[in-house]
Amino acid sequence: MSSPTTSHSSKGTSLILVPHDGTEMSEKALNKAVEFAQALEAKIILLHIVDDRIIPPSDTIGFVSDEQPSLEIAKTQLIRILKQGAELMLKDRISKVKQIGIEIRFMMRVGSPAEEIVLTSKSEHVDLIIMGSRRLNEIFKNVALGSVARRVSEIADCPVMIIH
Repeated sequence: MSSPTTSHSSKGTSLILVPHDGTEMSEKALNKAVEFAQALEAKIILLHIVDDRIIPPSDTIGFVSDEQPSLEIAKTQLIRILKQGAELMLKDRISKVKQIGIEIRFMMRVGSPAEEIVLTSKSEHVDLIIMGSRRLNEIFKNVALGSVARRVSEIADCPVMIIH
């Protein structure tokens, strides 16, 4: 396990991964990552994941026409639209981070959020993952299902900071 100050990135600079889904918790995680990036002179990867497991067939059927004969093509088109929306949503955040002098880049993945976060952290040689998570209420604290943040913290090879 590496520390946030020990770099695995190719240029010798620490690299922070921030999964962002547009929620308030993701925004708090990005703000914390900016603080760390300033202190450590680190770079940030802002990651958005389109969870393709939850795209319901009713949404894809609307895209099917004579020109698009399969549901798989419709699903691909819907994922493309979701990606474009995410990029637009995060464009201003990326711009603001760049304006304060922090190098940041945007990445998009499609798949299971926890798995994609961990795969990205490995492939990009990330030193630290900073991500938001809602607090579970008393009823759900001991439920075995767990959140994406919990799963990432269990399987990631680098430190994971969870922001509440």
